[in-house]
Amino acid sequence: MIALPRTFVIAAAFVLLCANRVPAAEEWGLRPLMNALRQVRSSTARFVETKYLHLLNQAQKSSGRLIYVAPDQLQKETLEPVAARLTINGDRLTIERQGERTQSISLRDNSEIGALVESVRATLAGDELALTRHFAVTLAGDANGWTLVLAPKEARLRELVNTIRIQGEHAVLRRIETIEADGDRTDMVISPDSK
Repeated sequence: MIALPRTFVIAAAFVLLCANRVPAAEEWGLRPLMNALRQVRSSTARFVETKYLHLLNQAQKSSGRLIYVAPDQLQKETLEPVAARLTINGDRLTIERQGERTQSISLRDNSEIGALVESVRATLAGDELALTRHFAVTLAGDANGWTLVLAPKEARLRELVNTIRIQGEHAVLRRIETIEADGDRTDMVISPDSK
């Protein structure tokens, strides 16, 4: 019987273990979250939005429906207290309010508004490149309960928004909190429609 050097035996055992190892599931992080979100082709939800404005003593509440169609269509239909519809389709943002003239703007020509729209739309689309173009992104939690914190990169955007915090579970958004530069805050709680 031939005696093999001990280091050879250890190395051979390591090679055999690695060769038979089952690949580990992709670790949790921004890329797996974006991949999961990218799989959602459309969704609808109800929302309740509360605005806390430093000039008013009482919070302002509204509610309605959200509709998302990948990759770039988003609609926020406010039903209470006053009917309104905000529609984003590609580069166009259209605002319709009861009793007012419809407004339509180009997001490309209004870069700060475009960046704010991208905070939500790029998250829904799982578009990491678009999201990180305008924001420094921090992810906390795991697939069962995660929080994305978006901090604007551009100075002009920081004049409008301090941070945007998006919470969710798996590929579902549950809450969006926007803290504006002046201290005003908007908190939107999202309840996805059951399939």
